[in-house]
Amino acid sequence: MVRPDRPFPTRARQTWTIARIELRRVFFARHSFWVYGLALLPAVIFFGHGLEAKIRGERLAQRGLAVPALLDSVREGETLDEVKERLGAPARERWSVRSRRVRRATGSAGTTTHAIDPAVEARFVRLNITNPSYSGEPRARIYEFEVYGPQGRENLAFGRPATGSIPCSPAEGPEKAVNGSVAGGEQDRWCSYDWPLYLQVDLGTTRPVARFVVKHASAGGESDESDTREFNIQVSTDGKVFTTVETSSGAAFVEERTEYRELIYFDGRRQARYLFVDGRVDNRSVRPLLDFEEDRAIFAGIFQFFYLRLAVFFGCLGLFMYLFSGEMSNRTLHYWFLVPARREVLLAGKYAAGLIAASVIFGGGALLALAALVWPQDPVAIQAYWNAGGLRHVFWYTTAAVLGCVGYGSVFLAVGLYIRNPIVPAAVLLAWEGAAGILPHVLQKASILYYLQSLCPVPAPIEDDVPTLIRLLIAPAAPASRPGAILGLLLLTAFALWIAAKAVRRMQISYGSES
Repeated sequence: MVRPDRPFPTRARQTWTIARIELRRVFFARHSFWVYGLALLPAVIFFGHGLEAKIRGERLAQRGLAVPALLDSVREGETLDEVKERLGAPARERWSVRSRRVRRATGSAGTTTHAIDPAVEARFVRLNITNPSYSGEPRARIYEFEVYGPQGRENLAFGRPATGSIPCSPAEGPEKAVNGSVAGGEQDRWCSYDWPLYLQVDLGTTRPVARFVVKHASAGGESDESDTREFNIQVSTDGKVFTTVETSSGAAFVEERTEYRELIYFDGRRQARYLFVDGRVDNRSVRPLLDFEEDRAIFAGIFQFFYLRLAVFFGCLGLFMYLFSGEMSNRTLHYWFLVPARREVLLAGKYAAGLIAASVIFGGGALLALAALVWPQDPVAIQAYWNAGGLRHVFWYTTAAVLGCVGYGSVFLAVGLYIRNPIVPAAVLLAWEGAAGILPHVLQKASILYYLQSLCPVPAPIEDDVPTLIRLLIAPAAPASRPGAILGLLLLTAFALWIAAKAVRRMQISYGSES
């Protein structure tokens, strides 16, 4: 072992030597390859987004460019021919027809009229209901059943004796269907669910009938889904032999056809989409193929919600917890303990190796994602971004990623010296980091994510209608200043490394029990 009074430069050289030896293992270990995927995922997403926009723009441009001022001149309500005449042939056109089944209005407010030509002789008129409602409910509801002769002036069924299926209640008997009223609500109707469903009226004497009027549920103020769906009308002169004179499907279904047409124009920078419904502009959207401000906001969200919370977190979990536990699994840690160097130096060397690897991976991943965001954008927008402090954004995004590796790396290095299984500590730390926003402000300062979010140059986009609790979980209510965030993160790191140093000094190797 090295004597305690060895000068600091010697220990620094030993630390660097250990770090160089460990670097190759950290960078190229098979268990580390998935970490590269986490770091590169945002860059892949933005590169794919930019590439798709570039290809789409080239394809649209090949079909002709529109005049920008004309794209802005289109207004809702204009016809298809008017737009095409002014803008010319579109870069792309889509056309479709959609049909849906709707109720056909055969009467007014649930009233159906059924004419018989020529008129027929009848004393008894029967309404047979075979399908009582459109909703599937088994109850029949008839507010009024009217019968008219060829002259059509007098309701022959008004006040006449009526019989029918057993009513739903004594107050909803068949006589309510011939009282000439529909204004009394549910107590002014005939209702029955006793099969067979029928309503019969005795006209008193045989008379010529030529027209029937049936007032269904919606005529009395109920839902039109309760209207009678299928029924027939029969007549008889003796009350025994009935003849069917009308079969109806009530307010039947018809096909409602709507034509949709979408025209797409391109002016070299903006894509215009005009949606026509039955030949008129119903919706218009004119926007850049790539919106730099929108993409920057999306990048801020991805960086804070995915990169810092998940990618850097789990990446450091995989890299730093393996520094000692991996040696224990491979039964090679005792070789390091035989090296003439203090164990704190060994700890510092391994931490330095993990930190260099994690910083290169995740700092480089942040830079690649920013480059993938910028490269397809409009040069004018990019120049304006650089002039407005874009380089400062790049610096602070990269710094936040690297300091995330500093903080999370120290925590997982310390945890790995006490616990071999990473699942439990990872779950506990992830829950703590996620819930820190709703904790008292003093406890928030024990969260690494609190300081990292304070370093981000652009706040993550949050919708206005997001509840307050979710807002607190997403972003700190009172972020720290940047100097304060860096200082607080370094203090947390120093505390975690101090705990790790205590653990490594007491560490005893026993491969049988891995303790």
